[in-house]
Amino acid sequence: MRIGVPVVDLSTGMNACIGILMALYERSRSGKGQFVDATLYDSALALHHPHAPNYFTAGQKPKLVGNSHGSLAPYCNFPTKGRNIVVGAGNDGQFRKLCQMLGKPALGDDPRFKTNKDRVANKTALEAELRELTRDRDGESFATELMQNGVPSGAVLEVPDVMEHPHTKHRNMVWEKDGYRNVGNPVKLSRTPAGVRNKPRKFGTDTRAVLTEAGYSAADIERLVASGIALTEIKKA
Repeated sequence: MRIGVPVVDLSTGMNACIGILMALYERSRSGKGQFVDATLYDSALALHHPHAPNYFTAGQKPKLVGNSHGSLAPYCNFPTKGRNIVVGAGNDGQFRKLCQMLGKPALGDDPRFKTNKDRVANKTALEAELRELTRDRDGESFATELMQNGVPSGAVLEVPDVMEHPHTKHRNMVWEKDGYRNVGNPVKLSRTPAGVRNKPRKFGTDTRAVLTEAGYSAADIERLVASGIALTEIKKA
């Protein structure tokens, strides 16, 4: 099912960047350059975790699990009276803590759910039990309470909620300049931090300046623009 974010495209760009950095580092030792190859197909394959390892080690073919996890339970999206929440109680201790906080500690000792192996085998029954227990909770406050007690959880937020979230602001992940807003840089460097210096300029604004810097004469640039080879505005169809 398409998730709405071009994960393969983005990861291929990251892989290309990583490859360039690796080649530059190697060049400092060998003095030689090399061709960097990063494709969409290869990047998609590299993202197949844990499905590829499970296939190679046990011949296991993954099944469709929706919002659940293939090898951990409970690790799912649950309804509340407000927002849905994701709970990732991936080990036995976290699961028992979850049961206590849901007011049903006996569920943690149920033979069907005692270990992760048991819970995965009885996932449908487990998730049905938990849905009944989360249904009347306030999603955001309960997710926060779970996190404070060591049970991984989070409210299911929409894009506007995420962009205006206090933690997003705390991490400086929205950049603003002269009316421009966009997502910030996830890589934080202590000595040379990234930042927004200029907002994006209109299409073709710097065409003449770039060509001048590249050594073209004013007359050559005007010929390129007039012939449609160099663009200073979006070409109309």
